[in-house]
Amino acid sequence: MSAPDGTGRPVEARLPGLGARYYVLLTAFLASSLGNWVYRLALPLLVLHLTGSALSTSGLYAIEYVPFLLLSLPGGVFADRWDRRRLLVTGDMTACVIALCLALVVTAGVHTLWPIYLVAFLLACVEPVYHPAFQGFLPQIVPESRLGQANGWMQSGDNIMSMLGPVVAGGLVGLFGFQTTVYVNAASFLVSALAITTIRGGAPVARAAVRRAASFGGEITEALRYIFRTNRLMMAGSLMFTGTNFAIWLIQANFVFYLTSYRKLSPDVVGAVLAAQGVGAVLGAALAGPIIRRFAPGRVLIGTTSVAGLVTLLLVPVRSPVGIAVVWGLMYVLGSINPVAWFTLRQQVVPDAMLGRVVATTRMLAFASIPVSAVVAGLLETSFHDFYVVIAVGALLRLVIAGLAYRSPLRTPPVAGAQDDAEREAAQEA
Repeated sequence: MSAPDGTGRPVEARLPGLGARYYVLLTAFLASSLGNWVYRLALPLLVLHLTGSALSTSGLYAIEYVPFLLLSLPGGVFADRWDRRRLLVTGDMTACVIALCLALVVTAGVHTLWPIYLVAFLLACVEPVYHPAFQGFLPQIVPESRLGQANGWMQSGDNIMSMLGPVVAGGLVGLFGFQTTVYVNAASFLVSALAITTIRGGAPVARAAVRRAASFGGEITEALRYIFRTNRLMMAGSLMFTGTNFAIWLIQANFVFYLTSYRKLSPDVVGAVLAAQGVGAVLGAALAGPIIRRFAPGRVLIGTTSVAGLVTLLLVPVRSPVGIAVVWGLMYVLGSINPVAWFTLRQQVVPDAMLGRVVATTRMLAFASIPVSAVVAGLLETSFHDFYVVIAVGALLRLVIAGLAYRSPLRTPPVAGAQDDAEREAAQEA
């Protein structure tokens, strides 16, 4: 029915469906995603319950961000060196064991913070290793013609879990307490691991035939060289996401402040306005697959970024809660299509042997601008005391980025096999 091509990805004789293996992986992804969202709410609630301190709770968030800076690049190397299916199972089982340790800490009635901080750090360490392995494994079981649809369903599931996860976590804590909630958290990771172990086929690429750098540092350097010298398409996309994340977080970092201080909205109305982002994200992910089947992913990135800039400008004249919610939801429709197009483009053009490192590196580049943007957003608000100026700056910046992307390789659909040829040439030069 299928045979590997030069990249180790499935080749189908006729237009294929997503296949049973994909739906098993989707089930595992939803279970693991639910587990992530449960602990992201349960742990801050636990710290707040023990200390009553907002500072202690914010410290927890800071600790959870550190592993993304430390482990993203090594995580990409792991995904390219080892069997990705086994790496996913190992990640889920590791998260399960860590969550069980937290359950034992809660059961023992420990009231000191350091064990909770340690657990939060260790759980957060799983994600930067898990994500590149997952992104690299998906093209091994899904035909290239269906990658857009497959990524769209994954994005929809993640968005749904982002809405349901906090509700489930809050409900479990309220009804059964922290101990039971953490046990349920551990069980979700176990379900994911067991589901992935049942996936057969999609054998890993024979990576022994691919030239390897002698060290972690060498392999990371190889990935950076590939992004910034060999594959200018990946460089253009990476820089575009770095810039758009900066523009987005200029607004998002102080959006709740804007709603409460400028618009004088009550907390329940603020919650309703923010709920629109979940609805928009789910809708955008559902639309992404059909859009990417019709248009090249790079052009989708340029189009959605430019339209998002124009939609963002509507936040300046729109003042009613309903109007703000509609605009905010539309922004998330477009913002949810973007990552699906980017994931699909990466999976289509990057050689399998380097996909994990490219995923990890481009993700780290995209995340790097977020904390900087949050600080700049605060400085702009402090300097001008006019959030509408901040909105306008963010919107115009997205339009500028879309214009620059239009003049980049993203505008031209990649030629099949061209990126693999470029990678082989780079390997020969090295």
